[in-house]
Amino acid sequence: MKPTGAIRPSFSGFTLLEVLMVVLVVGILSAVVLISLNPGGPERKLGDETERLASLISLASNEAVMQNREYGVRLEPGAYGFLCLDDKSQKWRECVGDSMLKHHVLPEGLEVRALTADRMSLPEGEAGEPDSQKDDAEKADATMLTPDVILLSSGEASPVELEIRVIEEPSLRMTVIVDDIGRVKWSGQAGVDDEHAE
Repeated sequence: MKPTGAIRPSFSGFTLLEVLMVVLVVGILSAVVLISLNPGGPERKLGDETERLASLISLASNEAVMQNREYGVRLEPGAYGFLCLDDKSQKWRECVGDSMLKHHVLPEGLEVRALTADRMSLPEGEAGEPDSQKDDAEKADATMLTPDVILLSSGEASPVELEIRVIEEPSLRMTVIVDDIGRVKWSGQAGVDDEHAE
């Protein structure tokens, strides 16, 4: 005889599908946290900054030809920036209006310097205002802004070899090479020994 009102036994616990979904969600969350906490270390930062500098110099070189304007790269301790030659005053000024060619501070622990550079000078411009009429601060600014690399509107450039290195580990370094016709190459010893041309 079969009981008519029998209650089925209930099983408590999770199904296999529920357990797999929890494992998947925990795995995705831990991967996101791991990636955000470890951006790469000094080798990755060095490679990224070297590629960025080479790309920006190549961009500025192309812009110089397309806009018929002279550009310069100015190196500072732990930073670099781009300068534009003012046609009227024949003085170097920071480039205004171009968000790509603005002053850039390197991540902490990296530095940039010129290893070899052939100084190129531009012809003197016509005399503008007499020096006595200029403000002393303006004179100081104009004399301080001198590029380490010059990119001419003719496509030529002052040849230079720039080095970006990790300060605490001098063996970790990469170079950006600009030749006299404005070609840019970068290579290095941060785990990648091949050369890249821009």
